[in-house]
Amino acid sequence: MLHFTIPDGATGLREVPRSQLDLRTDAEIISELSTFRPVTSEKNVWAFWDKGIDAVYPSYKCTVLNWVRKLGPEWTVRLLDLVDGSPNNIYNFISKDWLPDCLVNMTMDGAHKAQHASDLIRLPLLFEHGGVWMDVGNMLHTHLDDLFWNALSDPESSYEIGLWIITGQIRKTWGSFGNFMLAARKGSIFIKNWHYGFKELWKGHNNERGFHKHPLIQEIGVADGMADWNFEEKVLEMSDYVAQMLIGDRTRNLLDVETGWNGREFYETKAFMVEGISNGILGAMKTDYDGAKQIDIFTTRLDEPDDNKRKAAEDFVIDMLENSHMYKVYHNSAGGLPALGDLIKKEGLRDADHRPGSFGELYRYGTVHWRSTRQVEQLSPPPSEEKLIRATPTTSSTARS
Repeated sequence: MLHFTIPDGATGLREVPRSQLDLRTDAEIISELSTFRPVTSEKNVWAFWDKGIDAVYPSYKCTVLNWVRKLGPEWTVRLLDLVDGSPNNIYNFISKDWLPDCLVNMTMDGAHKAQHASDLIRLPLLFEHGGVWMDVGNMLHTHLDDLFWNALSDPESSYEIGLWIITGQIRKTWGSFGNFMLAARKGSIFIKNWHYGFKELWKGHNNERGFHKHPLIQEIGVADGMADWNFEEKVLEMSDYVAQMLIGDRTRNLLDVETGWNGREFYETKAFMVEGISNGILGAMKTDYDGAKQIDIFTTRLDEPDDNKRKAAEDFVIDMLENSHMYKVYHNSAGGLPALGDLIKKEGLRDADHRPGSFGELYRYGTVHWRSTRQVEQLSPPPSEEKLIRATPTTSSTARS
C-alpha cells in the first residue's frame, strides 16, 4: 500500500496510528461487505445502493471502503440493497411493516425511486438498531466517534440523536437538518415519529410528485430555501424531492396532542448538532459549485510540472481535510452546473476523485490516515420563533379540528 507523508503546508493534520485503522485490501473488505453480519451493537454505519455493492459507482465504492478503514473494527459498515436473496437485503434488518405499499410491492416509480427507497429505510434502521446513516457520497474526514457518537453514548449525556444542520438549504428558518448524515441511539422516539410522518405522505402514491400539497407539508411549509439557490421555479418540485427533510422540520416543531411528546423540547435538549454546510460542501463552495473545477483539482497529477497548478491542488486538499468534517459528493437534481456527483458517473471520470498518481489519490489517503486537529464544534439552537404544531406525527392540526 502506498504511503504519503503529510504535506509541509498541512499544519493542522496529524497521522492516525495504523493500529486504529482497518488496512485490509479492497478485495478483503468487499468480501466482508458482501456477507450478512448480525447486529451486535449500536455502532453501525447504514448505507444503501438498490442494486448491491457490485453495481456501485467506483467513487462511492472507494468512499464506503474508506469508511471501513477509517472507523476500524469497533464499527460495522453495511451497504444494504433490494436484491432478492442478497445477504444485505433490507428485509434482513427491518420488517416490511415499516414501509409503504409501493416499496414493499416494488411499484414505486419516478426518476428518484432509488433515492426515495433509501429515504424510507434509513429511519427504521436507526430506530431498530441505532448507529449512523450516511449516503454513499459522504467522503468522511472526521471519525464518527468524534463527530457524534462520543456525545451520544456518554452515560452522563442526554443526547439521543446527532443532526447535521443545514440552515437555509431547505427552509429559510434556522435549524433544518440533513437526512444524508444522521446519528441516533436505538429506539429514539424522534426517529420513529419522523418516519411515520414521512411514510404517511406515501399513502396512495407510487412517487413523490405532489407531496408539497399534503397537509403535513403544508403545515410546515415548502422548501423556500431552494429559491436562494436559483431554483425559484422548482421550489415545489424540489419540495417533493426533499419531503423527508421537511417532515423532519415538522417533527422538531410538533407537540403530539395524543401522547404529549414535545418535538421542540427534544430538539433543543436531546439533539447534538453540528454545522453541516461548510463542514459538508466546502469543496463545492470553494469552486463556485462547479463540479468540473473539482474534477480538475482532483485529477491534477502529483508530479504536475506547473508549480502554481500543483500548489493550488495541494492547498485545496489540505483545506478540505483540515477544515471540514466530510466532503459530500452530491448531484444537482434541479439543473444548473453539473456537480461532482453528476460527473463521477460519466465514462472517463469515474475514478476522477481517486485516480492513481493524482491529488485525488492523496486526498483519499488523507481521509483515512490523517486527522484534523480542529475540534468538533457543537451548535446551540437559538430560541425558536415558529409556532408549535399541535397535531400528531401522521395527522395535521386541520384534520383534527
